[in-house]
Amino acid sequence: MHDHNRVSFASTADHGCAVAAAVAHLRRDGVVVLDDLIDRNLLAECSEMVTARHPDMALPDRAQYFGPYVGRHTIPLQIDGALADPAVLLPKPVARIAATLLDDTFKIDSVGLLVAVPGAPDQTAHRDAWLYPRQGVDHLLPAFALAFAVPLVRMDEASGRTAFWRGSHRTPGATPATLHDLAPTLDPGSAIMWDYRIHHRGLANNRDVPRPVIFSALSREWWVEIDPPEAKHYRKLKISRSAFEAFGSRWQARLSRASIEN
Repeated sequence: MHDHNRVSFASTADHGCAVAAAVAHLRRDGVVVLDDLIDRNLLAECSEMVTARHPDMALPDRAQYFGPYVGRHTIPLQIDGALADPAVLLPKPVARIAATLLDDTFKIDSVGLLVAVPGAPDQTAHRDAWLYPRQGVDHLLPAFALAFAVPLVRMDEASGRTAFWRGSHRTPGATPATLHDLAPTLDPGSAIMWDYRIHHRGLANNRDVPRPVIFSALSREWWVEIDPPEAKHYRKLKISRSAFEAFGSRWQARLSRASIEN
């Protein structure tokens, strides 16, 4: 396994140094893999809950799901149970990274299940968002949003990885003409973060089962991702009332955009 753009949060690692290294990777390259981040047993419990709630996760529903790409969509997840455990929803190292790059007032803008269905093709290269596409100044600005992706299955050449053009968040212009230079393999328990401005694409899922990833958007307090108009019943951030009320005031502020479900 290549160690490019990877940091470890194993129990024996210096987490302060790991956070600093992750921040440096994100600033320079726009992407970092966080290995040994989440306890595998806890993540397996979360995966079992999510799978039980969404047995038809591979079936597209444009009215309820987010996703303009063939073979991919994001299903809203209700935050409760194992998903409401901070060690899964927003591990401390991730919160520290986000606070450094987005300010301490950052928000959890969305939490969903990003699914690549069996046979999903390679995506086209894209950026998740861009503030000033016509003016061409985004590469000069600080980050405004970060993706936090937690795979529930191994992401490899068979199931499909995510490919990145490192440093493209600091480069103006259209899609790079060169081949991507990073496509990391991830095991459950690891996660990946990237700057919303970086060019990337999901690679093909060549297996006969879906590839589910818990996908969260973390943003500065003034930036909000707009829901697609066709997804009339899409709710990008949902939390049960009991889970919301169990959090302290700081967590509730992070989740202030959530729809609270009874």
